[in-house]
Amino acid sequence: MRAQTNHSESGVAMTIAIFFSILTIGMIMSGTVVLDSLGKKSKLAFQVHGQARQFAEAGLVDGLGWFRRQTSQPVLTFAPIRDEEAIPPILDTEDPAIGLVKEFKISKGVYGRYELRKFVANSNPLEPEVLDISNQRGADSMGSVWRLVSRGIIFKRVDLNQPYNVAPNHVIANDVVETEIRRLSLSPPSQAAICARNGSLVDIAVKGKVSGGIAAGIAYPSSSGNPSGAVRVSGSPALAPLTEYNDSIFSVFAVDEDTFRSIADLRVSTNEGFPDTVPTASIVHAETDLIFDASRPLKGNGIVYVKGNVQILAGSNSFFNGVLYVDGALTIRAPALLSGTIIVTGALVISGQGDLAEVIYDDAVLNNLLISIGQYRFSTSIYEQDLRGSLKY
Repeated sequence: MRAQTNHSESGVAMTIAIFFSILTIGMIMSGTVVLDSLGKKSKLAFQVHGQARQFAEAGLVDGLGWFRRQTSQPVLTFAPIRDEEAIPPILDTEDPAIGLVKEFKISKGVYGRYELRKFVANSNPLEPEVLDISNQRGADSMGSVWRLVSRGIIFKRVDLNQPYNVAPNHVIANDVVETEIRRLSLSPPSQAAICARNGSLVDIAVKGKVSGGIAAGIAYPSSSGNPSGAVRVSGSPALAPLTEYNDSIFSVFAVDEDTFRSIADLRVSTNEGFPDTVPTASIVHAETDLIFDASRPLKGNGIVYVKGNVQILAGSNSFFNGVLYVDGALTIRAPALLSGTIIVTGALVISGQGDLAEVIYDDAVLNNLLISIGQYRFSTSIYEQDLRGSLKY
């Protein structure tokens, strides 16, 4: 009897053990499936929302392009057009009633869309989302600074005859980003080859030459004293002492220094970081002393602003076209040729030995630069809005 009892108890224990083993394995497998499902869901959600952000940012780029393409500058009204009957067709947008709208197919039944709206949906009174904020930013003229808001939308399209956000179509994800664009101006203190804050600190030495041509040779405040070496300066007139002289960044470029820095195509903090050649029609902002020599001459075409001292050493063979603005002292040794205009706040020495160190005013160079920098460009970082704005109309 005892053997039978022990055998019976052993069978029950084994059954219980098998049951718990199966239960444990089931829980592990179930947990694995759940975790895998959550992982896939999280990855999908991340991808979808990331795509919404990408579409929103693409809308900002297209918006900047739209402002740049307009023949009348600065742009005073945000009004994208769709006219398929025009020759050639004008296809700025897919829905001019909304603003700048484009849609793209991502995969079967899934589409992406961006909108730069003329007005906030359902607002009363209507509030513009793409807005001229020139007054708020202290710009001299309307249309100089615009706020762009772009909405990126990922949606499922089931019915082609219904709007993207009307059932059975539905929005999967959306994102809203914002930035500002603005145009720069170019207004040196005077039409001159050299604009110097302190006339008495300007020395055009032997083998130095300044040619103003139709413009002045050297312009400077009349109260600051006269340059040395005027015999080597020509222009109309050669020397132009001014009762009013303003060489602030805001006066020259119509933006403050922080904005100018943010707009710059290149920002340099070391001498080694300065480009070998200034890219054509670009803006370089340097916050360091700069030294140019034979191994690294100053070359290229654009606007170079330097918060520091600049030395162009003998033998550099520097050849630069554009605007050189030095908030500090500037030394130019031969051979060197700088065409356009120079603005300097500190001492300026131009000299040579054998070869010439020459500064020439060039109106064509400045006009071309004005056209280039007069294009709208991003002036602030792109940042994300909250999603309080409705996605419905």
